[in-house]
Parts: sequence; structure tokens; C-alpha cells
Amino acid sequence: MAPRTKWILVIMAVLVLIILVVAVSYMAAKKASTGPEPAPAPPPSTETPTHAPKLGRFNLGEFTATLRDEELHYIRVEVEIGFMGNMDKDLEERKNELRDATIKILMKLTVQRAKEDYVDGFLHKEIEKRLNEIMEASTSDSRIIKIFIPQFLIN
Repeated sequence: MAPRTKWILVIMAVLVLIILVVAVSYMAAKKASTGPEPAPAPPPSTETPTHAPKLGRFNLGEFTATLRDEELHYIRVEVEIGFMGNMDKDLEERKNELRDATIKILMKLTVQRAKEDYVDGFLHKEIEKRLNEIMEASTSDSRIIKIFIPQFLIN
């Protein structure tokens, strides 16, 4: 065999080996990123659980308010209400009143307090408490149980 043919065969063997290593690495990385195969799902139950009432969600909208700092800062949040029972109609009727109460809470905050209260969940609880006070005069016997803030920005 000619020396040139030997070199070509060696280079081809090295290239095949590199391609094989890359393919095995790719497959291992793909399997590691997706994790192990999930366990089969249990068969669906024909019984519906009656102990867990359904949580309804009502989008109160997006709010932009000026914060109480020396410098001009704005807060922009989106608020959703989680409630139990049939409050859809009552929430829709009192939406403006609920929005006014929420904006008053936001306007009392400073940048530092807004960040801390949001992280600690106090902002959620304060809004929930105030909105429940407003909704107590409602004809519904249901109540707001959770406040969701999917968007929170401070400028």
C-alpha cells in the first residue's frame, strides 16, 4: 500500500471516530436535558373530587402609578384575582371600585417598600385584604382568596 493511501485511511478513520464521539455525546446530552422517561400516567378516574372547589380568575387589568419617592418613579403591575364561588358578575360590576382601591395602595408605596412587599408577598395580601373589604358589601357569599401579580415593573 502506498504511503499516501495509508495517510488517507488514517485520516478517514479519525474523522469517523470524531463523528461517532459527537453523535454519542449529542444523544447523551439530549437524554440528560429531557431527564428520565416519565412514569406512565395513572388511568383517569371517573370520580370527580368534590372536596376541592374550583378557583376562578378575574383579570383586574394593568396599573401604572407614581411612587412616593423624591425622584420620579413609576410602578406598573398587572393584577389578577383568584376567587371561590360565583363572583364573576359581582367583580365585573365593581371593577372600577376595585381598580381605584388597588391604585391607592400602589400610590402609597416607595420603590424600596414596593420591591420588598412584592417579594415577601405583603403586596398581594394587602390588595387581597382591601378588595375583600370592598366585596363584603356584595350580594355574593364567595370571597377573594388569592391575588396574582404576573407583571411587576418599577421604572
